Amino acid sequence: MGAPRHRRAGVRGTPRIAAVLGAIPFTAVCLAACTVTAESAAPTATRLAEPFVPFASPSGTELPGPSVPTATEAPFLVPAFDGAEPLPVEDGTTHVLKNMNQDASAFRTVEYTIPPGWETGGVYIGKKLGRAGEVAISFWTPPGVYSDPCRRTANLSPIDLAVHTHDGGGGLILLGYPRIGLSAQDGRAATEPRSLIVDDPSEAGGTIALRLELTVPADLDPASCDDGVYVAWPGASPGDRPNDNHVAGQTDIIYMVDVDHGPIVIDASFRPESSPEDIEELYSVLGSIVMDRY
Repeated sequence: MGAPRHRRAGVRGTPRIAAVLGAIPFTAVCLAACTVTAESAAPTATRLAEPFVPFASPSGTELPGPSVPTATEAPFLVPAFDGAEPLPVEDGTTHVLKNMNQDASAFRTVEYTIPPGWETGGVYIGKKLGRAGEVAISFWTPPGVYSDPCRRTANLSPIDLAVHTHDGGGGLILLGYPRIGLSAQDGRAATEPRSLIVDDPSEAGGTIALRLELTVPADLDPASCDDGVYVAWPGASPGDRPNDNHVAGQTDIIYMVDVDHGPIVIDASFRPESSPEDIEELYSVLGSIVMDRY
C-alpha cells in the first residue's frame, strides 16, 4: 500500500534470539515513533465522503464482542506522521517473535532490537520495569477496548481500525473516528491519529499503521478504579492478562498495524519519572521493528 507516509528502517546485522508466540495478547515489544515528548496534533485532516467498508474484527474469543458502528457522515483521511526519525539501537540484540495464531492477526513474525539493559519477560519488555522510571513495550490483538479504563463494563468499544477503508494511494480512512476505540476513551487525552509505515519485507512499500498518543490523567489514583487497576483493553481471550500497566500521568504511544483479521496493537509507554535518555531508547526500539506478513 503506497501512500504519503514515512518509512521506518529496521535495524539489521545484530545478534538474533527467536521466540514463539502462542495465544496472542501478543505480549511484548514495539514500533516506530519519534520525539521524546508527546507532540501536539498537526493540522486537522481532510474528511472525505466515502462508502462504509467494515473491517473484520478478531474472532475466537468468549469476551463480549463490540458492536460495529455504522459509517460516519464524514470519513477521516489520516495524515502522515511527520515526526523525527528515531536513532538506531546501538549494540543491541534482535529478537524475533513468531505468530502462532494467525486467525487473530495475519502476520508471520515481528522482529525488534533492544539495547543493553533492557529486560524481556512476560507481557512487557522494557527498562526499569515496575519502577518509577519505567519505559515499556507490549504487543496485543484485543477484541475491543474499554470505553472507560477506570470504570469498566462488559460492553467493549470497537478498536479504532474496526471500520476503515483506503484511498486510491493506500492511505487510511477511518469511518468511526472519533466515536470509537482509544480515541473515544473517557478521561484520556488523545492526539489526532496519524499514519506511518512499518518495515515489511513481504510488502514492497511496507505495512501501514495508525498512530495515537494517549495520556493517563495526572490526578488519577489507579487504586480507585475497578479492581484497583486502570485497564485500557482486555486480553485476547478470557484469562489472558489485560493491558493494566498504567500509572497517573503515563504516556502511551499506540500503533495499530493494519493486517488482515485484526490489527496488531503495539503499546509503547513511558512514565512522568522516565528519563529523556530512556525515552529516547524506547523510540529507538520502536524504530527497529520489522514485520513479515507473508
